[in-house]
Amino acid sequence: MRCSGCGHNWIEGKAIEVVDLPARQPPRVIEHGFEPDGEVRRLLEASREARDRFQAQRRRRLSRIRGWSIFAALVAAPFAAAAALPEMVVAYAPASLRAYQAVGMDVNIYGLEIRRVEQQHAIVDGMRVLSVKGEIVNVTNDPVKMPWLRFGLADTAGAEVYFWTLDTGARPLRAGESTTFTTRVAAPPETAQKLHIRFARAAEIGSNPAP
Repeated sequence: MRCSGCGHNWIEGKAIEVVDLPARQPPRVIEHGFEPDGEVRRLLEASREARDRFQAQRRRRLSRIRGWSIFAALVAAPFAAAAALPEMVVAYAPASLRAYQAVGMDVNIYGLEIRRVEQQHAIVDGMRVLSVKGEIVNVTNDPVKMPWLRFGLADTAGAEVYFWTLDTGARPLRAGESTTFTTRVAAPPETAQKLHIRFARAAEIGSNPAP
């Protein structure tokens, strides 16, 4: 320092206390970064608990979904099989045929199909004669015995006015084989407008009412 009056210079100092401080430990690194304490530790713990609860709930939910899926598959399997294999179902449980008919399904329990049906009307000795011919085909891979045929005539309203049956007399058809049939009825009812053909049931065989 310097005196402004005489220009004398001197040095002035002040003692400063020096205190040794213990060295700080470096922060310990843990899984999620630096070791937290207090509020941070509580938040991380709450986050872990929430995550564990979510994963546990997710596992329970997936387990319930899998359980219901298996249950639904077990319940639906018989119905799917019944829809996909109606012939096999009826073969093992003939009473099921009515259930199929109730829902409008035409089940081919014989393994045969009626095709190429033709009708012809003629006058023979002054009498009207209806002639029906067609083809029967075995659509299975096994020989099939030929059942009787049932023919029905219906009016415009769909009501049946006459029917008859026919024994084709054919031997069992081999796989893919076909045979023809022809039948005639004299003086069919005048109201008859529609023809229906199907395979006859046991109680219908041989029942041919007079016109």
